[in-house]
Amino acid sequence: MSKFIACTPFINILVKVRPGINPGTYKVETMPAVLRVSQPDTIINYQIFDTGGQNIVFTGMTVIPTENDQLSTAVVSVSGKQLTFSDANTAKMTLNITLNFQDDDGVQFMHDPQVENEPD
Repeated sequence: MSKFIACTPFINILVKVRPGINPGTYKVETMPAVLRVSQPDTIINYQIFDTGGQNIVFTGMTVIPTENDQLSTAVVSVSGKQLTFSDANTAKMTLNITLNFQDDDGVQFMHDPQVENEPD
C-alpha cells in the first residue's frame, strides 16, 4: 500500500518598490512584513509585483547569521522579478535577511525583512 506524500509548503511574499523622497532611493515593502515559517522544508519566494513603472530586479540575498543550517542559497529568476530559497525550519530562530535590488540606472539598494522560524 502506498502512502500519500504531502505537498511541499510554499510561501509567496509580495514586494512593492517605490521611488523614495531623494533621487536614487527607494522604499520597499513586503507583504507580510515579517515572515513566520511553521512547517519544515518550506519554499520561500519573494516576488516583485509593483514598482510604479520602474524596472527593478533582485540581484541576490544575504543572511545573518551566515552559518545557520536553515536557509538554502537563493536563486534569482531569469527576469529578476523573483528570488527563491528553501527554509529547513528545524530550529526556532530569527533570520535577518537582506534582499538586494538594482534599477535600470545601476543603482543598488537593499531591504532587510526577517524570517521567524517557528517549527511545529
